[in-house]
Amino acid sequence: KRRGNPGAVTRGSCRRRPAAAESSGRQGGSRRTRLGRRIARCSSRLEAGGLEFSEINPMSPPCLRAMRIQMCMLALLAALLAVADAGCCRTGGICDPNVCISGAGTPGLQGIRMQSEQLLSLRGGSHSVAPSKPSKLQRSYSISAIVPPAADPTHLMAEASSGDMDVHMVTSRKDNTIEATISSAKAAEFLKAGDEVVMHWAVDPEDDGEWHRPPKEMLPEGTHYRYKKHSVQTKLTLTPEGLGQVVLSVPDSLAPRKLRFIFFVHHGEGTQDVWFKNSNEGDFEMVVMPELWRWEIQNRDYEAAKTTVGRSSGSAGIFGFLKGQKPVADATTAGGPPERQSSDLTDGDEDPGDRAPSPPRSAELDGSWRPLHKLQRSKSAEIRHLNKEKRQALAVECTSRHNDDRSHVKLSVMLPLDLHKWRINSLERRLLKLKEAGVHGVMCDLWWGLCEVKPKTYDFTPYLELTKACERIGLEVEFVMSFHRCGGNVGDSCTVPLPKWVTQCADKLGRDVAYYTDRKKYTNDEYISCMADEIEFLEGRTPVQVYEDYMIAFVDNFHQHFHKTISKVQIGMGPAGELRFPSFPLIKWGYPGPGDFQCFDKGMKESWAKWCSNNGKKDWAHKHPDTGGYNNEPQNSKFWKEAGNDYGKAFLTWYSNELLAHGDRILSRAKNIFEPFKIEISGKIAGLHWLYMDSTHTHAAECAAGYYNTNKNDAYVNIAKLFKKYGATFDFTCIELHTGRDTDHPYFSDPEALVWQARSAAVAAGCKFAGENALPVSEWEGYDMILKKAKHLDSFCFLRLTEDLIGHNYDQFKHFAHKMHPIKRPRLGAAA
Repeated sequence: KRRGNPGAVTRGSCRRRPAAAESSGRQGGSRRTRLGRRIARCSSRLEAGGLEFSEINPMSPPCLRAMRIQMCMLALLAALLAVADAGCCRTGGICDPNVCISGAGTPGLQGIRMQSEQLLSLRGGSHSVAPSKPSKLQRSYSISAIVPPAADPTHLMAEASSGDMDVHMVTSRKDNTIEATISSAKAAEFLKAGDEVVMHWAVDPEDDGEWHRPPKEMLPEGTHYRYKKHSVQTKLTLTPEGLGQVVLSVPDSLAPRKLRFIFFVHHGEGTQDVWFKNSNEGDFEMVVMPELWRWEIQNRDYEAAKTTVGRSSGSAGIFGFLKGQKPVADATTAGGPPERQSSDLTDGDEDPGDRAPSPPRSAELDGSWRPLHKLQRSKSAEIRHLNKEKRQALAVECTSRHNDDRSHVKLSVMLPLDLHKWRINSLERRLLKLKEAGVHGVMCDLWWGLCEVKPKTYDFTPYLELTKACERIGLEVEFVMSFHRCGGNVGDSCTVPLPKWVTQCADKLGRDVAYYTDRKKYTNDEYISCMADEIEFLEGRTPVQVYEDYMIAFVDNFHQHFHKTISKVQIGMGPAGELRFPSFPLIKWGYPGPGDFQCFDKGMKESWAKWCSNNGKKDWAHKHPDTGGYNNEPQNSKFWKEAGNDYGKAFLTWYSNELLAHGDRILSRAKNIFEPFKIEISGKIAGLHWLYMDSTHTHAAECAAGYYNTNKNDAYVNIAKLFKKYGATFDFTCIELHTGRDTDHPYFSDPEALVWQARSAAVAAGCKFAGENALPVSEWEGYDMILKKAKHLDSFCFLRLTEDLIGHNYDQFKHFAHKMHPIKRPRLGAAA
């Protein structure tokens, strides 16, 4: 107070400050400005007196104050000089000694450097700062985000470039070894000039965005671990082809999911390093172990372990709902990285050091790995197949419990994908938290790959336990008939392939017949092709008949819970359970690419040729769309430029009709099965919001997935009419996204307009409209967008139950759930 206000009376004294103090007191300006003036006065007095440090009385108050001020200034100046030497704090670029070129630094760093040297000399220090030599590059180059690799079964390739820098990445797999090669022509120029180009890198084993120390077997010669550091540094070498290159080799069983790296060029002592970083994420990503390879490796290791150990070594169950269950596996059965260790998982209570390693995930999904507990099938536990007459009698009993009188929007939460590994008591604690928050029910995938490990033999044990737990708590359950593979889509946290007997039958038939195929002959085994719907290759049954038998088995085993805990079922009709073609597999596609057509399997080619013959266009029979790849922009694509002509219109019409016909075949059977029990059915449609406002107006991402939403054709009206025909609810994604974030090139995203178009189509057709969020929601912005659209929804499913949701985000989610309660559900057929 005394220093800040010269006229104030000090405590315990009636004297005013001297006039000199008043004249040199508050002179305007901020506190920082006044401190700067005080430091300047102190320094000028010391310099004017010509005093050396030894001549000053160290006990005098002015000297003590000056020493404290100088020490603070030295610490501040040291920090500024460190920033100046390392690069611009905002962009990672090089700061000129006098002016920061990015505009984020402070001009006159050379003057600050000189003042710091004077202060250090005044204190008697010996520190000196070497003058910075001019760098060979005047800025650092920033490489934009790398496009995910366009892959074939044995090689992955990706390229990135910006300004003068180029990076080429190749991942190859041969003889149980994966080799990652990173090369650059620009780096070779630095090497030829005598500079060092260093790759600063680490691995990302589980794709969590963090840097982890690479396995020792992956380190090239001359690379060593750094003390208390997760990353390592490897120098690029000059190849005979004139490229700067780093080659990393690792056994495939130890290969990480991704590689993360940045570069820097070192010109010599006393010069500033030039860093090459990703402008978006700060480091580059390179896929080393795609999911497809991981599954193959785990299956290979499992088969080898099974041959070595045999059944005498014990077995591990595919389901983790039985209390106290401890899987048994010999150490030789452990393939790939260890499983997640948590007390909530089946094998989490034992000490990791004393516990036998878990088998690979592929082994957990194989029917031969059975638990020691009584999960083995016995005659008393054999799945019941009710005859038609008994099923009809049960339908009458179930419909007597039917009551759909709710007036509000139903809120559900999607359960984890790896639910089959959880203990029921751990899951039940989390379900209680959801009930406390005000959630109406939960949603759960009923994986075909887990429940029908042998033809016509069904095991729904864990899902029955889940249903009973929800009944005790007071939550509803909505099961998804998941006839697709889990793994390879956004958010997939585990791997659940199609049943092994199904993939074996598909291999016998031919992969290019059973699965969707793209122009490069890449077959996608995520879902069986719609062209194989009526081919009897699955042990004498067609895929549609297999789906039908699966739904009938579900009714036979869960009918006692109908209209108590189960009142709605979602029917999976494609990848990720959505009615669409697998046009954007993550192994080949990157956002916001349009994807590619999946019409090159034998069935699709024959169907297109037949359509052309029937419509007098035989010259089109062998003409197939060439989009230029999964990530080629529509304005650069040959096909999308002609999508508005006769050929483009004809092809897109045929392509979308094949998808609708597939949905018709499955929904018709689902209606016949569930309608007698008055169980509501629904189908999910993907919210492909990117390229919605593209200048070509082709809606390329939607059309490639089978949604013909261009040339004045409304794809969602056609889908809504199909759903209305069979009484299915229209379930749409991306409800949480708002327009404005990615509206510019190359995204052209407009999720709000897309949701409104889909909702309008459902209302016009007279079917219920439900929603889901496409991506995880953790900020209130996403919750608020859901609340704004909730009045148009019959129900909403929130993705997904995580530890964060019931942890530090629980209060926010609970607030969101309470705000959902008073929202009224729209009346069917009523305009909003």
